[in-house]
Amino acid sequence: MSTLSLEKKYAAAASSAADRTVRKRIPGGVKPYLFLLPAIGLILFWTYKPLLQTLQYSLYKWSMVPGTVPEYVGFENFIKLFRNKDFLPALKNTLIYILGMLPFSIVLPLFIAAATQDLNEKAKKIYRAIFFIPMIMAPVAVSIIFQWLLHPSNGLVNHLLQTMGLTGESIAFFADQKFARLMIILISGWKMIGFSTLMFSSALSGIDTQYYEAAKLDGAGSVRRFFDMTLVLLSPTAMLMLMVSVLFSSQWSFAYIDVLTQGGPFATSTNIYYMMYKFAFGDLNVGLCAAAATLFLILFGIIALTMQRLTKKYAFYDN
Repeated sequence: MSTLSLEKKYAAAASSAADRTVRKRIPGGVKPYLFLLPAIGLILFWTYKPLLQTLQYSLYKWSMVPGTVPEYVGFENFIKLFRNKDFLPALKNTLIYILGMLPFSIVLPLFIAAATQDLNEKAKKIYRAIFFIPMIMAPVAVSIIFQWLLHPSNGLVNHLLQTMGLTGESIAFFADQKFARLMIILISGWKMIGFSTLMFSSALSGIDTQYYEAAKLDGAGSVRRFFDMTLVLLSPTAMLMLMVSVLFSSQWSFAYIDVLTQGGPFATSTNIYYMMYKFAFGDLNVGLCAAAATLFLILFGIIALTMQRLTKKYAFYDN
C-alpha cells in the first residue's frame, strides 16, 4: 500500500474518531433544539427586541432627531395619551371597525363557503380564486381604485346614483362624516372576505361526509344540516376567525385610512394604529407612540387570552 493511501486511511479514521467524540459531548435530547436556534434567534431579534424597546421608549421623551438623546419622563407619556383629544375617538372607531368587520370575516364567508362546497372541483377552485384575489392585491392599489370609483365629481358610483335618481348631488364619500368610516369598513371587509372564505372552505373539506349521509337518512334537510351540523363542526374555525378579526381588523384598515381619509373628517375615521402612526411620524413623539402601543398591547393581550378561554369552552372538536 502506498504512503498516500495510508495517509488517507489515517485521516479518515481520525475524522471518524473526532465525530464520535463530538456526538458523545452533545446529548441526544439537545440536538433538536440546535436546529431551532436560527429560527429562535430571528424571532428574538425581530420580535422580542423591538417589543422590549417599545416598552422602554414608553417611559422616555424622544423625537428621533439625529443627535438628540432620549429623556426619561416616567409615566408622563401615558398621562398625555389619556388627555389627548384623538384618543377617545380612535378608541371608539377601533371598536366600530372590529364590530363592522365581523360580517365580512365570519358571516358572509361562512355562507359563501357552505354554498360553494357542493360544486364540482373545478368550479370550486374558480370561485375560491375569485374570492381570494382581493386579499393579494396591494392595499395602496385598492385604495386608488376605490378613490376613483367613489370620486365626488367624476366617480363611477356617483354617476350611477345620479343616473338612477337615487341622489340629486354628488357625495364626497371620504370627506363626509356619515360615509367616511363606513367606506373604510366596506373596503377592508371586501378585502377580508377571500381569506375567511378560504379558511372556512378548507375546514369544510375536512369534515367527514358520513355525518351528512347519516343526517340525510334521518330526514334532515339542508337548512337543518347547516345549523345543527356544519356550524357546530366549524366552531373552532369560527372562533379562530373571530379572534383574528378582533385583533387585526383595525390594523388591516390602516392603509385605507392613510391613503383615503387621513383619519378625517374631524377624526371620524381614525383608529389606534393611525393615531400611533401620527404620534411617531407626524408629531415626532416616539414616547407617546410607544405608550399607546404598550397600552393596546396589554388590552389586546387580555382580549386574546379571553378568546382562547372561550374557544376551549365553546368550540367543538371532532376527535
